[in-house]
Amino acid sequence: MKIKELKIVFSIFFKKTAIFLFAQIFLFSSLLTVFAKEDKEKEGGATSNENAKEETAEEAARKQRREAEIKDKADEIRDEIKDIEKDKAKDERVKWKISSEIGSINSNISEIEKDLRETASELERVELEIQRNELMIREKKLLMAEALRKLDRMRLETNLIFLGESDDLKKYFFASDGLGKLEEEILVMVEELKQKKEEREDSKKEYSEVLEVQADQKSTLEGEKRKKGYLLNQTQREIEKKDADIANLQAKLSKLQSELSSLLGRSYNFSEIEKAVEFASKKTGVRKNFLMGMLVVESDLGRFTGGCNYKESKMNETRQKLFKKICDELGYDYKKKKVSCPPKNYMGTGGAMGVQQFMSDTWMAYRSSISAHTGNNPPDPWSLTDGVMAMALKLARDGGTSRSGECQASKRYLGGSHQWYCDKVQYWANHYEKKL
Repeated sequence: MKIKELKIVFSIFFKKTAIFLFAQIFLFSSLLTVFAKEDKEKEGGATSNENAKEETAEEAARKQRREAEIKDKADEIRDEIKDIEKDKAKDERVKWKISSEIGSINSNISEIEKDLRETASELERVELEIQRNELMIREKKLLMAEALRKLDRMRLETNLIFLGESDDLKKYFFASDGLGKLEEEILVMVEELKQKKEEREDSKKEYSEVLEVQADQKSTLEGEKRKKGYLLNQTQREIEKKDADIANLQAKLSKLQSELSSLLGRSYNFSEIEKAVEFASKKTGVRKNFLMGMLVVESDLGRFTGGCNYKESKMNETRQKLFKKICDELGYDYKKKKVSCPPKNYMGTGGAMGVQQFMSDTWMAYRSSISAHTGNNPPDPWSLTDGVMAMALKLARDGGTSRSGECQASKRYLGGSHQWYCDKVQYWANHYEKKL
């Protein structure tokens, strides 16, 4: 009985032990699976983070490559525009020279036409004198013929007079002598008139020759004027073609700058720009279209306000300090704010800020005035309203409130006496809609 009970006890013990061991093995296996899964998830998460980092780095690298491509292409277009503008300037000088020559030819033609009128008037006067002389000669010849007829009648009557009284004879000789003298006088007058007629005929011939020479001169000058006019038209067509080429290149440049602005930061829509310009124009008296032209030239209507950071801009130490101060006051990270790059076509530094493209020291000089007009204190160089106001205030100070003063004001804005800059601003003041 005891042995049987022991067997039963051992049997139950072994069963429970087996169940326990199986449970332990199952639990251990489950734990291994969970841990393996967690490790896999951790490994996957790390890979995912690494991939995300790689993607971010790739995106940044892609943006940098594209930024460099855009800048290079933009520089090529600017160089091409500059070359065309140089050629256009030559054409403008040629046009001015031809126009001056045509003006001189017109002046000479006017002088010749005046001489022609005077010569024609003299010729007409001589012809009238010749006609009067011919009339007088005919009259004198008629008088002489009448005198001769009277003399002939008196000669026929001579016999009768000799037969008559001595008083009649005296009268005859007296009359005969008088008629003879009259005949002589008439002959002298006729000769004088003939001589005058010959002189007038000579004068007429001379005036006719002069008239012919003057007419030839006028014809030659008019032919020269036609040639110059043809050259002027050709030159004008070349200028217009270059204007069209520049406009096309400017359009391409605008697209590139817009893409670069999108790549680097924000750009503005036209309604925002127009609102800011109208506000600044009303406050300062600077013409709206003039401000539009300046904005096109300076920042392509806000599409491109800079592609370099403060270090890349190579601004001097003083401007760096002011730039950092401006950014600190506005809560910006000065290392990340974009400013203009150093120019490649001439010596200089970058560092210009916002749509107005002010250097930091220039901005500080106008800061209080900007605040007084916009109410923003401190004003923000990267704010459209503050930036356009800054531009308008500087132009107004330099005489840009009148049409006659706009050119000089724009030259001072650039810093110099560059007529090409004034011409460019005025062109876009009249055609800024092409940029919209």
